[in-house]
Amino acid sequence: MKIRKIKRELLRLARQPWQLAEDCATFLFGRVYHDRFLAKERRIWPGTQALGDAVAVYVIYPTKGLQATHLRALRYLASKSCSAIVVSNLPLSEAERATIKPLCHVLIERPNFGYDFGGYRDGVLFALDQGQCYKRLFLLNDSTWFPITETADWIADVDRLDLDFTGAASNLGLPRPDAEDFRDMDFAYSSEHRRFHYCSFALAIGARILADPGFRKFWQGFPLTNKKMATVRRGEVGLTAWVLKRGYSHGATIDVAGLDAALSGLPDDRLNAVLRHLIIPEDEIMAGVVDAHIPLTETMPRQDRINLILTAVGRKGLSYATAYYNIFEVDFAFLKKSPIWLRPQARDMTLTILRALDTPAAREALDEIGR
Repeated sequence: MKIRKIKRELLRLARQPWQLAEDCATFLFGRVYHDRFLAKERRIWPGTQALGDAVAVYVIYPTKGLQATHLRALRYLASKSCSAIVVSNLPLSEAERATIKPLCHVLIERPNFGYDFGGYRDGVLFALDQGQCYKRLFLLNDSTWFPITETADWIADVDRLDLDFTGAASNLGLPRPDAEDFRDMDFAYSSEHRRFHYCSFALAIGARILADPGFRKFWQGFPLTNKKMATVRRGEVGLTAWVLKRGYSHGATIDVAGLDAALSGLPDDRLNAVLRHLIIPEDEIMAGVVDAHIPLTETMPRQDRINLILTAVGRKGLSYATAYYNIFEVDFAFLKKSPIWLRPQARDMTLTILRALDTPAAREALDEIGR
């Protein structure tokens, strides 16, 4: 186990010079390249919604075309009197534009550069340029199905918290735990951890931040790149760090820090269901540990079951690992899409959740997948 850790660290160090050079290049020139060349290809189409005091930038990447699930998200936003700025990172057909326009204030089609934060940047700067005073700005993308249940109301949850900065969930609030040492898991989750961030699939920014000149500067100077990990560092982690550094109030609508206590309060049958439905994409070590212990669920000590779940969350994030718990125990509004193509076990668990939900939104998601 220690040898594996040493090898992993040596490999990381070996990659650092190349990674540093690449990061410097994109940091210095990515935004300039986009703004001078790619931005000329951006197209803006007016929608029929008036611009209100609550606005949502909704970034989509419709590789299979515009889906019923996209329209469901837009109808939800409209039901909450939230004006939508739809940003598509792929071109749309004329029929798709006609379908979206009644559900948005404006539709922006742009080259696919910068992942979700490239789309967010165009949408945020458009919103700020309108000279409107907003009570709240939402950032959402189609990496999740949302809202996935009939009863979840994320915007109402955001309003109840009444914070300057709110995420649907957070991630990396503790050092990466060792999967095989899960029995010794110390779930000391904190926003003070250096990589802590609020997940970018759903964020809400309040009026105090929107009035801060530094917020516009953050987006104007945002260093765009088509490197995913660099986008996570500069986007999710960078924006969260910006908020925390300035002392704004912040939180998430699902309490990751209190997950250990919440799991401890579940009856055995429900705790076992959470364990059996863990989703572990892109982590073969964690997946192997979970797969090995699932058959032992009934005989494992209760605290070991809890620690195994918490270890999975510490390594993969609550939005992925405990999707079953999120939806069936706390009525979370979001379900991540990427497990469908990242690992067969993750696909199976996601399909199981959608079939068990059997809501109109879940059935639309199943149709989108092709069942």
